[in-house]
Amino acid sequence: MPLFITDWKAWSTKDVVAGITVAVTSLPQYIAYAELAQLSGFRGIVASGPPLIAFAFLTGNPCLNIGVTSITALMATADLKGAEYREAFGEAAWSQILGTYSMMIGAASIVLAVLGAGRLVKHIPAPVKAGWKLGFALAACAAQTPSSAFQHAKQLKKICVLPIVNGQPLKSGAANMYRLVWTLTHPMHWDAEAILFSAMTLFIVMHFKSPLKVIAATAVGAGVSYVRQYQGDVVGLPPPGSELHITGNLQADLTSWVHQWPWEMPIDATVARLGGWPMAILSAVAFAFVDYLAIISVEAERPAPGGSRPSREMAGQGFACIASGMGGSAPVGGSLTRSMLAGMIGASSPMMGLVCGFVTMCLGFPFIATLLEPTPKAVLSSTVLAAVLPAVVAPKDLLRLKGSDALAGWISAAATCMTDPTKGFGIGCATYFLFYGMRRAGKTSATTK
Repeated sequence: MPLFITDWKAWSTKDVVAGITVAVTSLPQYIAYAELAQLSGFRGIVASGPPLIAFAFLTGNPCLNIGVTSITALMATADLKGAEYREAFGEAAWSQILGTYSMMIGAASIVLAVLGAGRLVKHIPAPVKAGWKLGFALAACAAQTPSSAFQHAKQLKKICVLPIVNGQPLKSGAANMYRLVWTLTHPMHWDAEAILFSAMTLFIVMHFKSPLKVIAATAVGAGVSYVRQYQGDVVGLPPPGSELHITGNLQADLTSWVHQWPWEMPIDATVARLGGWPMAILSAVAFAFVDYLAIISVEAERPAPGGSRPSREMAGQGFACIASGMGGSAPVGGSLTRSMLAGMIGASSPMMGLVCGFVTMCLGFPFIATLLEPTPKAVLSSTVLAAVLPAVVAPKDLLRLKGSDALAGWISAAATCMTDPTKGFGIGCATYFLFYGMRRAGKTSATTK
């Protein structure tokens, strides 16, 4: 039987140590993935604790850690065309739309869990998963390259002119991939200081094995930036009113992280942004399925001692996404690196996640914001690049495939990076089953003859 948080006999001091360690070492990721979702970095800290707490009460895996990841941040931003929306209406309005979408994905996850759909996710074709993983990694690289190569990420849009196709410039993933190729082939436009910060961060994160390496890279980057008075994009101070404060009013203190209650969310505007109710429902359900893939991949590396209950884990994902939406942040998913760290320390029960959630919330107080203010965005972007580059350089799962499976995998990868992760996943599944049907038809024809 899975060990749930109510099994208090399984609690241990290692749960506390693991929870604190994972929270502190994840601080740079909280900021980087918030930036990836077109939010201020500090919101990534404030909104990360409650989903962890909600998930801890449902999961049966002591090591499974959940939060905004590069996958969920990129997918949500792509689905909602977040960069365009934020530029037009500002971060406050974008945070409301993004949070509403997180809530919708959470609700879809809960409904799917009740229907027992968690078991179906395990049957997603391997070629689709392999291709989607590579396509997403490429999309993540494209999203992070501007901040890694330029002092000001917006500079790339000014100097890189998109080609016109059918009377309009490239859009969505295709535009991002074009800018990625353009940046890599025009090093003369790179900014030396941004490149130095990026190279330093990549070296520390990819060369050393210490679980504190990401914190070390961020601390070094912030220190050098402060001393040199770096003029490029930095984390900066949080938007006014976004910090956590202790006022003495118990109700106000307990809900200070809430950015919007479910009944205050702009559901109609979010649905319109997604293309109407049919597309909104389809997007939320597809996102919930793809999101659960992350939990499956984590459990493959760190299986629960007593087994897993897919429906309960998927429901936990749903409630965690709703909590993240209330915090005005992106949907959450399973994090492999944080989960592996918890397992390495020896977490023995979901108490680890509860401790991690509360410690993460404590990181949202103003003095933390002051320490993080000078951190260059080139450093944060490079921490994300360090996580996804291995999947780009050596897509092992995809390279093992042969024949029509390999073709389906590569089509999935191309569709994912050229459109968006959700559409890429759908195109990949459709392609795989088309090839599968053709193979079956060929075998039937051969047998008949």
